[in-house]
Amino acid sequence: MKKILNVLLHMTCAAVLVCTVSSSNATTTVLRADRVWTAEDATLHTHWLVIVDGQKISAVGPADKLHVPDDAIFLNLPGMTLMPGLIDLHSHVFLHPYNETLWNDQVLKETLAYRTLEAGVHARQTLMAGFTTLRDLGTEGAGNAD
Repeated sequence: MKKILNVLLHMTCAAVLVCTVSSSNATTTVLRADRVWTAEDATLHTHWLVIVDGQKISAVGPADKLHVPDDAIFLNLPGMTLMPGLIDLHSHVFLHPYNETLWNDQVLKETLAYRTLEAGVHARQTLMAGFTTLRDLGTEGAGNAD
């Protein structure tokens, strides 16, 4: 469990770093982590780079095989592992966990404005946990608030 949390922490840090760097005027950012996992062969690769043009990943592969522009900014991520964003296929961002608040109390007693703000917080927490794709299966009484 500790290893999984460590990987999630590293993914989150990398996501924040990419967002920070990609919002600058630099056109190309090169991420250099200790390991890269692509899910194609279930192997952790060392000496690989991830090249980001603007806010899009344009190349991933062995450092000696990729063309890196001369004006690229390198972002060294020692001790980190980069991997694709996770996908949550069943979520309800407009709801608390039931051990926090009963469903009836959330849907019938909390205001729509409050629930919408909470949904934004839940979405951000989900992103920071490494999930870049989220399928929300219903607003549970929040109408078109999503």
